[in-house]
Amino acid sequence: MTASNASANLDDCKYVHLGIFDYLTFREKRLDAEAFKRVMKDGWHFIDCLPYWMPDETCFEDKGYVDETVTVDPDSIRPYPFEPDACLAIADYSGDTAAISPRAVLKRLVEKAEGMGLTPYAGFEFEVIYLDEDGESLREKGWQNVDPAMLHNRCWSAVAPAADADFLAFIQDQLRAAGITLDHHCMELGPGCVEYTLGTDPIVKAADDATLFKDFTKALSRQQGMTASFVSQLDDGFPGQCGHVILSLKNKDGAPALADPNGAHGLSDTGRAFLGGIVALTPELMSMFAPTVNAYRRLRPGNWAPRAANWGIGNYTCGVRVVTHTPEETRFEFRLPGADIAPHVAAAMMLGAGLWGIENNADPGEPVTGNGRLADVPEDRALPLSLEAAAQRLAKSEAAKALFGEAFVKHYAARCAAEAAAFHAHVSGFERARYLEVS
Repeated sequence: MTASNASANLDDCKYVHLGIFDYLTFREKRLDAEAFKRVMKDGWHFIDCLPYWMPDETCFEDKGYVDETVTVDPDSIRPYPFEPDACLAIADYSGDTAAISPRAVLKRLVEKAEGMGLTPYAGFEFEVIYLDEDGESLREKGWQNVDPAMLHNRCWSAVAPAADADFLAFIQDQLRAAGITLDHHCMELGPGCVEYTLGTDPIVKAADDATLFKDFTKALSRQQGMTASFVSQLDDGFPGQCGHVILSLKNKDGAPALADPNGAHGLSDTGRAFLGGIVALTPELMSMFAPTVNAYRRLRPGNWAPRAANWGIGNYTCGVRVVTHTPEETRFEFRLPGADIAPHVAAAMMLGAGLWGIENNADPGEPVTGNGRLADVPEDRALPLSLEAAAQRLAKSEAAKALFGEAFVKHYAARCAAEAAAFHAHVSGFERARYLEVS
């Protein structure tokens, strides 16, 4: 949405939901329109704790938190679909915290790309599992034995979209009303599972849309007495859920930068080097697209998810699926991420790795043919198998420090380590059943 459109919308808004993206969600406050006008004129402040916020509503570092200056992005203003006469606006920290804030990190990489004569575009693809549970029932069950909705659903079903047309149309219409670009949805593997493909936009807007898509889909589901799950592996009886990042580049003249019909596999030199960077850096940047302990459960046999830093032409079993139908359609689909990604961080990882590849003329090697999940992988391309290992790889990565800044790398690696430690401090019923009587 352009700034001029934003101003026109503001004239019709009585309230503005103004907030900041952290590593989990959109954190916001509801302002009266007159208060928002003062914010636009005089600036805003917000406590600098958001990059430290964890899923259990604690901060992983105990420090003195203070108010920090915040800048509203005027191009971010969009409709807010949950109440009449309301808008939503996105702000970013503009003080020291900008160095560790996901949206600010992504914006700096966009500036780097533009300095190289490239404009990045992206889209996201998510699988969501709708549960026949609300907040009360989940807590009554202790989060165990959750029931999916749409028990009749099957992959690419024609029955479920008809049987559940009212609900699915409600979700899609409300998301569109929020200014989220959507391409299509379809039924996926098993009860409750729906896949949404968001449309292509400039990469920051695409990441904004992706995060709000997750937040709003959760809220819309709760309005219908249901729960939308973006957990990578909800349970061993459910399929893994994807959060694919799809990226393309344009040159200054608007021409596709990744494609060359006369190049090997239809890729330009820029495209091959960009792809080479993604393949090379994926193992050491893995925590940026697999940010939870649960994310690593999805990357296992039995799921459709790929399990290696490799690539193939149109190959769904590879870490990167390269699409080269036409120069205009040429894009890289990063298939390793799960639905629990922080979209700004995952987009920054993919864009940063690709730009590193261009700067270093990285060679992606030959494409994988056949099953990419079973393909041999060089030792230096092996993926970390846990969040702890991935955080350690990131902390040591000189490429990551150069791309994202030492402050971000140190902070984000510490956040992942804290999340892993919190998980391992908990003893599950499975462990007691397995070990109590035999150990």
